[in-house]
Amino acid sequence: MSLRKKLALASAAVVALGAIAGAVVTRKKTRLRLAYPAGEVTVTRDVTYVEGSTNPKHRLDVYAPKDARGAPVVHFVHGGYWKQGDKSYYALATGLYGSVGEALARRGIVTVVQSYRLTPEVAIDGILDDVLAAMRWTTAHAEEYGGDPKRLYTMGHSAGGHLVALIGTDEALARDVRGTIVLSGVWDVEHMSEDLSADFNAKVTHRTFGTDRAEWKKRSPIERLHPGMAPYFVVVGERDYEYMIPQARRAREELTALGMPPKYVELRDTDHAGVVLAFGARNDPLSDEVAAFVSGPSTPGRASGGTPPDPPARPPSRAPP
Repeated sequence: MSLRKKLALASAAVVALGAIAGAVVTRKKTRLRLAYPAGEVTVTRDVTYVEGSTNPKHRLDVYAPKDARGAPVVHFVHGGYWKQGDKSYYALATGLYGSVGEALARRGIVTVVQSYRLTPEVAIDGILDDVLAAMRWTTAHAEEYGGDPKRLYTMGHSAGGHLVALIGTDEALARDVRGTIVLSGVWDVEHMSEDLSADFNAKVTHRTFGTDRAEWKKRSPIERLHPGMAPYFVVVGERDYEYMIPQARRAREELTALGMPPKYVELRDTDHAGVVLAFGARNDPLSDEVAAFVSGPSTPGRASGGTPPDPPARPPSRAPP
């Protein structure tokens, strides 16, 4: 192949990748100005979190600070509207979500980044099963990587933010969770559906949650908030998807009204992809904030009192391969 053809193909690939929510082009710029703090990180890739499964979606990566002992643990769940993406999305250099792992591990936090099955292979129950299975793996194995399973925090972006926010509302499913970090998450499925097109709802909302609006409410974290949950850290971009900004603000208001004001950040001049791209960038606005949130005393984050709603998912079971 001639050099001219190679250059043309490379240029076309960059343009095509740039069409993915603008994330890749931004990511390319971000990779040139990464500014991780000093600190060695050990990365263990492609660990199976569902025993016996050969499904590549049942894999996770662990980013551990060198010589960590008793470190806080962040379990990260990626986005992609429940239908696309994985832990290695855009895997140039560290990858989109690998930068989250690198940035937090260099701040002394053991970070687990998982994949999970997507629609249409499974719907919301199967997705939740996978996230819960991976969280159980993290709790069981955190000490092997220098983490303290009693200092477990969940974090997710976009659809992943929805999943960790939903799990955080359930006392049984989130019994080991000391705090929940929601990055540009979906808090209200019905409100999302009203803001987006019929085609989107047919391909995403209905495949993920079905068509029964009563079920949408059961899967909406905003409908399930109650006293006694572990603390929340809510993040949204100033230029995020239009429906996400009022949802994040409403979550802040509802949590505050329950006597549980969350840590809350609206990132200036930042779009949806930019919220997660911020990790590891120069002048990174989030990693230190996350580190501060998870590095407090390792005491239970739950307040006493309050009765949680019915569980958002059936009891955890071993997910099939």
